[in-house]
Amino acid sequence: MLFAAACGGDPAGSPTPASTMPTASPEATSRFPELSEDELLAMSEPISVRGEAGVRLEGRLFGSGEVGVVLAHMGASGDQSQWFELAGLLAERGFGVLTFNRRGSCPGGDLGCSGGRDDGGGWKDLPYLVERLREAGARTVVVGGASLGAMESLYALGRGLDADGLIWVSGVDLYQGVPVTEQVGDVTVSKLFIAGEFDDEPADLQRVFERTAPEPTQIVTLDTGEHGTDILDFAPTPIADEFRQAVLDFLEGL
Repeated sequence: MLFAAACGGDPAGSPTPASTMPTASPEATSRFPELSEDELLAMSEPISVRGEAGVRLEGRLFGSGEVGVVLAHMGASGDQSQWFELAGLLAERGFGVLTFNRRGSCPGGDLGCSGGRDDGGGWKDLPYLVERLREAGARTVVVGGASLGAMESLYALGRGLDADGLIWVSGVDLYQGVPVTEQVGDVTVSKLFIAGEFDDEPADLQRVFERTAPEPTQIVTLDTGEHGTDILDFAPTPIADEFRQAVLDFLEGL
């Protein structure tokens, strides 16, 4: 009797009903294949591009196809590996993808090391990267990025960059001192805007794009507060998959 009381059971020794036992929720599994870093490196090749003023930009080229994407990473402390997982998926679906380290970004080893320093003018390098992807066989080239990379891409298109589409993920306002509202109106190519609903400034800009971005425009707001490529790494799997599918659908529609 003392043992039963101490253990919290009833005196008759009847088992606790199974329905009251807590059960762990199984982790959601992505519907897209997962690739290891070694696999991603093996399926891509290192490239070097001379950007504005001859600065060496190192990156990697994934896959090939008539539609290609140049992807710029998040802020100065980031590097091209932030995009590797998505780049590998897109390459498997028949797209060419060029990732690169912004000038001054030097993770080293297989991730490469770009020269120069980040002087805030990364948008000037995008024409050289677009041309490199065209040399690899892409007839339609989309530029895009996350956070700072998104801002550079939008600004470059507004300044006349010869590209065919934009993927903007979690950018913020005032690149080069110019408000988004003064940039986006001149961008008439196909555009995909992605941001988390609880990522304050990017989420606010989604509503700005609804009012001001010329067609064709797609706006995808995800149920997360994660920022940029962190959505792919840290948001719940169904939300990260929604991000992946939005990009695939956009590219397949070009």
